[in-house]
Amino acid sequence: MFSISLESCEVNEFQEVATHFVESINIFLQDLDAHISSPIEVLELKVLEGVRALCRQLLEMIVSKVASEQVSGSVICPECEQECRPWCKRERGITTLCGVIRMCGVIRIERWVYRCALGHNHAPWDLCQKLRGQYTHRVAEVMCRLVARLDFREASEELSSHGIEVSHTTLHQKVREWSQGLRVPEQVDTQRLEENQRWYVSCDGCHTNSREGWKEVKVGCIYKDYPQQGFGSIASARTSSMRYVASRNDATHFGKELFSLATHSGIYQEDIDTQEIVFIGDGAAWIWNLAAEYFPNAVEIVDVMHAASHLYNVAKVAFEETQTQMIEDWVEMTKPYLYAGNITEVVARIRDLATQNSETSETLEREARYFEKHAKRMRYQEFREKGYQIGSGVIESACKHVVAQRCKQASMRWDKPGINAVLEWRCLDKNKAWNRYWYPDTKAA
Repeated sequence: MFSISLESCEVNEFQEVATHFVESINIFLQDLDAHISSPIEVLELKVLEGVRALCRQLLEMIVSKVASEQVSGSVICPECEQECRPWCKRERGITTLCGVIRMCGVIRIERWVYRCALGHNHAPWDLCQKLRGQYTHRVAEVMCRLVARLDFREASEELSSHGIEVSHTTLHQKVREWSQGLRVPEQVDTQRLEENQRWYVSCDGCHTNSREGWKEVKVGCIYKDYPQQGFGSIASARTSSMRYVASRNDATHFGKELFSLATHSGIYQEDIDTQEIVFIGDGAAWIWNLAAEYFPNAVEIVDVMHAASHLYNVAKVAFEETQTQMIEDWVEMTKPYLYAGNITEVVARIRDLATQNSETSETLEREARYFEKHAKRMRYQEFREKGYQIGSGVIESACKHVVAQRCKQASMRWDKPGINAVLEWRCLDKNKAWNRYWYPDTKAA
């Protein structure tokens, strides 16, 4: 039978802790000896659960010893700033990562509680540990990371499989509470443009369900392109540079978030006059209002596929949706003018249709004004010659993988604070800023 002892070990003030721990290890080895001939999957689970149970016991013994000591020096009450005196020891439970299936990772420790003359109770040890309520900092981080990627019930089940028992309702409450004060744009790393690179800013909206119906979530993305290889070559987006922000806030609040993301990412931090910024979006008014307010020097481009979809809208109104061949023919004849940036001819062809049918003239005139309004943003041939991206594929993809994959699953109904909290954590994860926020003092950040 396997066994260990302290005879050859050097021990210090944790002599008692070490002795108890060795006793526990030997009990574990005795139990393991009875299963030594079991299949490997049985031994695997036995060893895993046993080691994690030992880790939990060791952590509890060490933390209990440290927490039970009085604080050296004076303790000042955080509420009234008067001096506190030791009052009594009180026990509390702390949920840690050292959990096992069917044996939660809660350790119980006693620490000194101090009291001031006004009767305020204060536990200095608690504050020093960066606890999030009953959870250690690392448990809180894992909870938020899982909620950013899984729905609340799945996250709760995943935590339970690792010995951390947290209900899905508690998860919902905690991640919302801990998102308060989180400013995702402030956590991103600053990037610099390489030679022949340019910045891209893009916005779009998608809808998620709530008890009041479908509500728009606004999504923004900042990214760089690859340096162009030659005149007229279209640069592709540099995936590693993409940074996101998303929320169910109004355009005013969202605009501030987007601009903060842009400046922290590197836009306007240096070489303001030489930085080239391209702003891509669809025809929504709120998008171009933000562009004018925060990126007035940007090259503005309406997504070419969005513009092309309006040609189909025109044709369906003019010819009725059943006339598929007539619709397709008219669109195919009009697209070359659109792609060439000849919006004057596009508008003329739309108005020519309007004169042929008074019943649809009002709708067709509205479409014509849409193209006139955005004519400067539809100079597609000129944009392509300069190597600009003219499509909004990046932001459309962001709407799917940042928002829809997590927040548009079956039966989900979001209130505004709930979805904003989840999107904060999700954007922090997508922005490669997770460790920077949770562990700012480590190299992992």
